[in-house]
Amino acid sequence: MESMNLISMMNQAWDRKCNVSKQDFELRAKNLISHCFVEIENKYVAFCREKGSEYKDEVFYIFQRLIVYLTLSDGDFLQQEYDAYKVYCSWAHINALSVEECKTLYSRTSTDVIINDLKLIDGLRDSINGENYSSMVLGFCYMSLMGDKSFDENEYYILRCFFRSGYDYCPQTWEQFKREWK
Repeated sequence: MESMNLISMMNQAWDRKCNVSKQDFELRAKNLISHCFVEIENKYVAFCREKGSEYKDEVFYIFQRLIVYLTLSDGDFLQQEYDAYKVYCSWAHINALSVEECKTLYSRTSTDVIINDLKLIDGLRDSINGENYSSMVLGFCYMSLMGDKSFDENEYYILRCFFRSGYDYCPQTWEQFKREWK
């Protein structure tokens, strides 16, 4: 398991956002998320096989909810956010939802569902390659910066769920984060 630092990750994401093309930024976000996705999906497929149940793309849907929830948590669904989501769906070989379907998914997804999704991923952290896990979180940092020039409080509270107190570094409050992130 690799220790993570939200400030460093957001600085890296911001630097890339400012220095690469829109398409490259979207592709990098997908690439950062994809390795951990594959590792989690392989574990879930093996779990289903062991239990005698059919795998029905549950891991994709967890990641889809997280992407949609993260990108819509600021109240906007900007074109680059949607384009990055479509890049992820294309890579996963699953049809992307329309903008309206994404908005509907966001509105019907409770914070309890997102918390459970985050807990599931965090619960697997010790059994996932540390670099893949850190890259996934960095990919979600990229997603939080897609399409706009800011990072907001709701995005911060979602991302901080990936960080373990006492092991990783994540400012304790939004106010502290704003003071530290330059």
